[in-house]
Amino acid sequence: MARIVLSGFEPYGGFEENPSAEVVMKMHGRIIGGAKVDSVILPVSFRRSFNVLQATIEDGEEPCIIISTGLMPFASAIQVERVAINIKDYDGVPDNEGSKPQDEPILQDGPPAYFSTLPVRKIVQRLIEAGIPAMISNTAGTHLCNFIMYNVLHYVTKRGWKTKVGFIHFPFLPKQLQKLTHRPPTTASLPLDIMVRAIEVSILTATELE
Repeated sequence: MARIVLSGFEPYGGFEENPSAEVVMKMHGRIIGGAKVDSVILPVSFRRSFNVLQATIEDGEEPCIIISTGLMPFASAIQVERVAINIKDYDGVPDNEGSKPQDEPILQDGPPAYFSTLPVRKIVQRLIEAGIPAMISNTAGTHLCNFIMYNVLHYVTKRGWKTKVGFIHFPFLPKQLQKLTHRPPTTASLPLDIMVRAIEVSILTATELE
């Protein structure tokens, strides 16, 4: 059976929850579009995160889709990322091991950037049609989310795989938003079941366009 690999992150930056971890574990073991989902929660660590994800990717046949996910604090909608850049910069928030890289390349010999190979615009369109707020994002930041997206795209490219790869950012869960004392007026939250539905729609959109 075909495989889909999903990843989310553990909590970080003082937040007690990370919706990406909760979403991907809700998807673990499910059959979507004729493929079985393997989910993994990654440490918020520049040193270890990609090694953990790589082990999951390699624990079976070549995946048809790899979607990594993370939390984008204060986002107003689900963000489907278009590009990952070859830079890591902690941007004021150390990883969970205290690492603070600044202005460093992810890979010394890597290209400046990789574009998502998911049908980004079509996914956003389908999410909006399903009543889920979504947008294309042209920056995944410079922290662990960008780091993972870049590394996975590089890994798949070097192996010549046809795997579709991309990254999706989630806004806060409602329980997280309730704990915030100060937030921009555009800050949004989405229930967990809506985020899970968003991943389902994203996977189905990617598989139907093969």
